[in-house]
Amino acid sequence: MDIGDLTDEILRDLRGERPYPAVSLLVPTTRRDPFSPEDPVRLRNTVAEAKRRLADDAGVSRAARMDVESHLDAAVAEVDLTHASDGLLILVAPGEHHVWYVPRAVPQRVVIAKTFLTRNLVAAVRVEEPYWALALSKGEARLWDGAGDALTEATANGFPVQPALPDHEDAMPGRHFDMPIREEGHVERERQYLRTVATALARVLEQHPRPLYVVGLRELTSHFREALPNRVVTAEVESGGAPGKRGHDLLELLRPAFAERREARRNDVLQRLSDARGARRYTSGLDEIWQTVRQGRVALLAVEDHYQATVRTDGNGGHPQLVESPAEPLSADPSLHEDAVDEIVESALDSGADVEFVPDDTLAGEDRLAAVLRY
Repeated sequence: MDIGDLTDEILRDLRGERPYPAVSLLVPTTRRDPFSPEDPVRLRNTVAEAKRRLADDAGVSRAARMDVESHLDAAVAEVDLTHASDGLLILVAPGEHHVWYVPRAVPQRVVIAKTFLTRNLVAAVRVEEPYWALALSKGEARLWDGAGDALTEATANGFPVQPALPDHEDAMPGRHFDMPIREEGHVERERQYLRTVATALARVLEQHPRPLYVVGLRELTSHFREALPNRVVTAEVESGGAPGKRGHDLLELLRPAFAERREARRNDVLQRLSDARGARRYTSGLDEIWQTVRQGRVALLAVEDHYQATVRTDGNGGHPQLVESPAEPLSADPSLHEDAVDEIVESALDSGADVEFVPDDTLAGEDRLAAVLRY
């Protein structure tokens, strides 16, 4: 499934505990068509490693192993590498399997635990957040439903919207479709048209609030902002022609605005961490956050994109100690946590905390993890 199909309910279910073994496979893939010849090799090698680890795990019964392996084979049969994204996530447990195409780089890994590895899905949702893109021209307004690089035109709620009375000048030979109109009557018709668009869009945003990108001539986008009171336009993107005819072209116009939004979110996270430090509501590092997140004290968790740690805890489940390469599987050593960072992310989400992922080395001075505390 694509990341656009991931709902809060699905993610909540995937985070739930499974009968051991719950197997998570991460496979880097290449976003191109035809697919890279390295992709099937990586997939075969990752599957072979998973099956080897299952066979070597004395805590996995023969029946459970056969069940999981059959679902693993079924999952692999569903994979379509000709439409691969940047990463592939396969989740398998007794009685179930799931395949997700992840639009972000992932390491090649196999994790066997009592829960699935879901942090990559969470991170992808944060980066590939759903949005609305409104393409404005003098002759029509088109609305696009977006998530990352996926754009689909939305044709409900009155879209596309055309002016009720087209301008006489628009039909004149030699007139450019988006040539500025300055006559008073034309300006009033334009504003009435934009008010109609704003009314239609308000219904959409009320049902599905998301970031909104408005693309068109600067004259149009500024007037449209006036017609959409009390609504936040995430970004205005200037276009010299009539935008929105093709999703691919619109996406290229939007990319700089996406990059600016990601940078703004990163800066906001760092500012919140700085403010929390001054207010003595800040903590960092694996040990401290392992404790506080289980106490429900974390309001914001910031994690470096690819930070992962295998740890062993004490008898009370606390004070994690890093383990380089565990000799025993989880079933033989219940104090072992193969991906402690994933567990921290899951605990933070379960307690209602905000979780944000930042580029690697952003939190190098904070041991890769930092948090704003509620108290």
